[in-house]
Amino acid sequence: MKEYDVTIVGGGPIGGHVARRIAHEGYKVVILEEHKQIGEPLKCAGLITTRPLNLTNISEKLVVQNKIKGANIHSPSGHILTIGGDREHAVVIDRPKFDMEIINHSIDEGAEVFLENKVISAKKHSNHVELKTEQNNNIMCKLLIGADGPFSKTRELFNLPKPAEFLNGIGAEITGTNLNPDFVEIFVGKDIAPGFFAWIIPTNEQGSEARIGLCINQDAPHPPNYYFLKLLKNINTTTYLKNINIVRKTGGAVPLGLLKQTTDSNVMLVGDAAAQVKPTSGGGIYTGLLCANHCSAVALEALQKNDFTNNLLKKYHKLSNNEIGKELKLGMKIRKIFKNLTDEQLDKYMTKFQDKKILENISKYGDIDYPSKLIKPLLKNLPSLIKFLPKIIRK
Repeated sequence: MKEYDVTIVGGGPIGGHVARRIAHEGYKVVILEEHKQIGEPLKCAGLITTRPLNLTNISEKLVVQNKIKGANIHSPSGHILTIGGDREHAVVIDRPKFDMEIINHSIDEGAEVFLENKVISAKKHSNHVELKTEQNNNIMCKLLIGADGPFSKTRELFNLPKPAEFLNGIGAEITGTNLNPDFVEIFVGKDIAPGFFAWIIPTNEQGSEARIGLCINQDAPHPPNYYFLKLLKNINTTTYLKNINIVRKTGGAVPLGLLKQTTDSNVMLVGDAAAQVKPTSGGGIYTGLLCANHCSAVALEALQKNDFTNNLLKKYHKLSNNEIGKELKLGMKIRKIFKNLTDEQLDKYMTKFQDKKILENISKYGDIDYPSKLIKPLLKNLPSLIKFLPKIIRK
């Protein structure tokens, strides 16, 4: 039986960041990662703001592949709404390298990492947790932190709440594209990606390489691959994808809807395991890292006080909700409205958005991490949106 102060299940960026911060204070930390290699298999489009880089102290030079200034949003009928273009709004990162840098930082602080160690059981005993992995590692720890993704085994083992919904995603890394490297291409419509959207993200400065993908509702009429194949042949995408080669396919699930409980005695959830994901974009790196800071702070307090009761650990849940809860709840309201729009309504409103003042406001206030910043300026210039946003503007 190997003994640790903290066991973190999941070797992604969120788990790695928590491990780094706790190990830095001299505590014995282990990360259990089920895969053979950190950052693999790839399940992320890798489009973020620079905020996660600042939070993790990772240099842009190490992980940034391309910089994005705007987006072309393609309506169901083929109309294009161009937003941004005036300045850098986001960056495209090499996600496996980003993950590896964070894990290396945690190792530098003293954390241990066990690859190919999938957790198969975990039980509480008095004031500690005992775990067993597929590699027959028996581990005892004071605190177990689940950073193990949308279908968290930690969440399941300790009967913590599930996310409100899941999106099913599929994608690929491709070469031979013909893209403006400054712009992301976004496609919406019931026949393209029911319940969400599809994307083409240029991953180099020449626009010749990209990540393409989409997410759909769980109750979509067809599986993700059906929509992916249709996307490759869509009349609106062929301009960019005539001569592409698929390097590798990617896929995964996106959990949406903040959990009502993310802790129990000796147990905490963080990142995708806690559904700390933006409902408007499906991104969880920035929000997960913000919550990871609170998770590690409360974990350190618990270690210092030798108190792992839920009465103390639930402070993390409150702190995280105070940080991101309002934004993510608003995101779920926006998502509910978006899901109920018909293709005709999407076309109609995208046409209305072709107003100079509206586009200026989107460029000025648009922020993929904080979509709420855009609502008041939009309502000011497009009052007809009010009828679609009653629950949002009420507060």
